[in-house]
Amino acid sequence: MAKPEKRSFDNLINVTSDAFNASSAVTEDTLADTPKMVNHRQSVYRVPLAMIRPDRFQARFLLPLALREVFYSGELSWAETVRRWKDMATTDYLIRQEVEELESLGQSLHDTGQIKPITGQVNNEEGRDVFHMLTGERRFWATAFKAVNDGYETEPYVLALIDNQPSLEKQIAENMAYKALTPVGKARAAARLVLQANGIHPGPDEDETTFFRRVGELRLSDETRDTLQRLLQLERTYYGRLMKFFELDEALLEVCDRSEMPERVLREITQYDRKLWPAAVAFYAEHAGRTYQDVHAFLERQLGHEKTRAARLPADPATKSAKALRRVLRGVEELPQDDKFGALADALVGDVDKAEARVLVQRMEQLTGVLKQRLEALK
Repeated sequence: MAKPEKRSFDNLINVTSDAFNASSAVTEDTLADTPKMVNHRQSVYRVPLAMIRPDRFQARFLLPLALREVFYSGELSWAETVRRWKDMATTDYLIRQEVEELESLGQSLHDTGQIKPITGQVNNEEGRDVFHMLTGERRFWATAFKAVNDGYETEPYVLALIDNQPSLEKQIAENMAYKALTPVGKARAAARLVLQANGIHPGPDEDETTFFRRVGELRLSDETRDTLQRLLQLERTYYGRLMKFFELDEALLEVCDRSEMPERVLREITQYDRKLWPAAVAFYAEHAGRTYQDVHAFLERQLGHEKTRAARLPADPATKSAKALRRVLRGVEELPQDDKFGALADALVGDVDKAEARVLVQRMEQLTGVLKQRLEALK
């Protein structure tokens, strides 16, 4: 049997460099003053910010809605975009939180160096090389904020690797590595996976919300359901609930994302008339910690349905626990484990001895019998 061919890191670096040199070769059409990538530490390159274009359709959107079109169309430079972004942060506390995180990251990158490169590919567009970024948008904007805050004199850059096999799965994994996606972020990631699986890609002039809404016309294949479960731990039922986010317009969707609105709150809002949605979204986003019960009460007040509730005696501990069990059973489909009831069984008997486990089983069987009686009475 033939021996397997040994792979050399030196050869890999040479191939990467050759591919880069071929893509960035100077032609007659190339503008003399366009930014160029500079080789840095073998296969890692220094890429000027002016040369980079983040992926407009990725799961986590950093750039505010009001700045997306003007930046991605090339109307605004990265520096002017940052200046306008900072201005918006003075009047919007959700945007201010994001800006403060990016400024902190920019300072950290300056103090400790950029340990993890961004990734992407180089394409020549009308005689100009453009680095289409796959992963690392937070590092890109953090570097931009640092440069603007410091009054930069030379074009700042980030370290980058050329990825010759880019994939949406890599991008989603990178987005989730920083912190968990918001429900809106999960909805966008899931929608893009489904759209890509059906061969649907963004049009040249298509905005994000229009593109993602196209998922409503598609049905999930078994393979796509497996992909959603593997990458995002999404069951079909929860996937369907997340897609309801795309019923909101772009401005509301952005607020839901920045306020990290749970799917349960969205479900509460969409049960009411559409004209109440903007006020309900704004109410939720005004203060951290609001719940779907708070939103429900707010919506009822908007409809004039608020009632004065009589004082109630507290429920006994056993009844409270039963209601908690009901919530668990109602939400069993949202458990991430494949064997959902097995996971519940493990939680119930995992720390008890065999005799106590038998008692639990007997009481569960008794409870099931009584529940069936109650069910018959409901008919």
